[in-house]
Amino acid sequence: MIDYPSIPRALGTAFREIPNAYVFDKLDGTSARSEWNRKRGWYKHGLRHTRNDVSNPLSFFAEIPKLFEARLAEPLAKILHDERWMKATVYYEYWGKQSLAGFHVVDDPKFVTLFDVLDTNGDFLSPPDFYNMFGVRPDLPTARFLGRVNWTRGYVDQVRRGEIEGVTSEGVVAKGWDRKNTVIRAKAKTQAWIERVIAKHGEGDGKKLVES
Repeated sequence: MIDYPSIPRALGTAFREIPNAYVFDKLDGTSARSEWNRKRGWYKHGLRHTRNDVSNPLSFFAEIPKLFEARLAEPLAKILHDERWMKATVYYEYWGKQSLAGFHVVDDPKFVTLFDVLDTNGDFLSPPDFYNMFGVRPDLPTARFLGRVNWTRGYVDQVRRGEIEGVTSEGVVAKGWDRKNTVIRAKAKTQAWIERVIAKHGEGDGKKLVES
C-alpha cells in the first residue's frame, strides 16, 4: 500500500497560497488505509506507515478493520464497482470524541471517516473528483467539506483563531492542484487545539505533537 503523503503546515517562508482550494475539516485521530481490488474485495488494512498494528489481534488498533468493514466497506465497494475501477486504496481517520493528537481513550466510541482515495491508476483523486464521487453520499462518512476558498495567510489566521464554521477541533486541510494537475495539500490548526495538546502532554512533547 502507498503511504499517505505528509501534509505541510501553512507556516513560515514555505507557505504556499492555493487559489480556489477545497477545504475539509481535519479530524483528530489516527490515519489508516485499506486496499481493494475487483477480485479480492477489501483484502489489506493498515495504519499510515505500517500494517503490523492492525494485523496483531492484541493491538489497540486491531479494531480498525472491523470498524472499516462495518461502516465504510460496503458503500465504498459499490461506488468502485459502479465506476468500474479495478483497484483502489482509501485513506481514513480513526477517531473518537475524546481523541487528542493521535492518543485515544479506550472506552470512548470510535469512528472511521474517509478523507482521500488513490484511484485505479495509482493517482490521488483531484479535490473536485473526490468530493463529487464520495463526499456527497449520505451513507458514507467523509471529511466535512467546508467550501472553496483562496488559501492565504489571512485564511490560515482565521483557522487559528477558531473563526471557521464547521471545524471539529484540530483544524483544516486544504487541497488544490498545480499546473501539472498534481494534487497539493496544506494544513492549519486551531490555537485552541494547540493549547489542549500542550496542556495534556507538556511543553516539550506537546510541541512535538503539534508540529507533526
